[in-house]
Amino acid sequence: MAFLDLRGLTKRFGGTIAVDGLDLSVDRGEFVALLGPSGCGKTTSLHMVAGFVEPDAGTVRIDGRDMAPVPPNRRNIGVVFQSYALFPHMTVAENIGFGMEMRRVPAAERAVRIGEALSLVRLDGYAGRYPRQLSGGQQQRVALARALVIRPDLLLLDEPLSNLDAKLREEMRVEIRLIQRQVNITTILVTHDQAEALVMSDRVAVMDRGRIVQIDRPVQAYDCPANAFVSNFLGRANLIRAAVVNRGQGRLCLRAGTSEFEIDGSTEADEVTVSIRPERIGFVETGGIAARVKVSLFMGDQWLYRLDSDLGGLTVCAPNAGGARIADGAPVRLAWPADAARVLNG
Repeated sequence: MAFLDLRGLTKRFGGTIAVDGLDLSVDRGEFVALLGPSGCGKTTSLHMVAGFVEPDAGTVRIDGRDMAPVPPNRRNIGVVFQSYALFPHMTVAENIGFGMEMRRVPAAERAVRIGEALSLVRLDGYAGRYPRQLSGGQQQRVALARALVIRPDLLLLDEPLSNLDAKLREEMRVEIRLIQRQVNITTILVTHDQAEALVMSDRVAVMDRGRIVQIDRPVQAYDCPANAFVSNFLGRANLIRAAVVNRGQGRLCLRAGTSEFEIDGSTEADEVTVSIRPERIGFVETGGIAARVKVSLFMGDQWLYRLDSDLGGLTVCAPNAGGARIADGAPVRLAWPADAARVLNG
């Protein structure tokens, strides 16, 4: 039985359906990311799990227990908010200990657990500081320590890294993931950041218009998107509309414009949309698809090329290996492995 089980979860705000019959099962100790654009229902879903928002329909069960009659402060859930929500007039230790104080944990035990929590988030020696004396990353760690110190059954992370700069955000992704594994706590992350979801989670649930449209391991969701929305939202993708020329033995021959190419896959349709990730396309000397570089963009560790081709506009990511870039306007030829293209369902 799943540790967290959501069934038919629905929420309307006026005439708008924010969450539309959402089903989700999460195992004990699993880290699941709810990923999607603004307004897709991910934060509302999280708030219904926490008890901050009452569902119009559906159930939330934690460890087999129906949460409907249980108020938020009785659900034993730790929450890290986007704004961290630290009390400015309290020290780090007082902030971390606040939840335990509300639960009437004895002072001696509070002190021990505060020390353990500070050590867990690598903030030993910061107990007496105030939030204004901390960096954004340190404040985020205090918020995480405060959520974990109460020893919750479930940890909810609501866009916890969105206020950090890019480099610190990258560091904290890894740090939170390591802490989650260390304490083995069931965790739900809400984010609109694709890289964040892919790096941190065991499974990623991509949401669109109040529904989960695909839930998979990160590598599976990225490499095998269920539809065009997932393909486009979960990283860069080239979407090519093509006619099926021939099929058989798990291989399709497709035509787009005047060009033909083969991919792995099967379909009964006469026309398909295929997704090809930009990093799977390479430049070749002969054969392949003719194209012309429209613009090249330097991105540090890679070059991003926008190209015009018989298949339409294409994007190619090439690693920065120290060589010269391909000049704008240059003719090139492109090729990719047959298993790099995925036939999309819709």
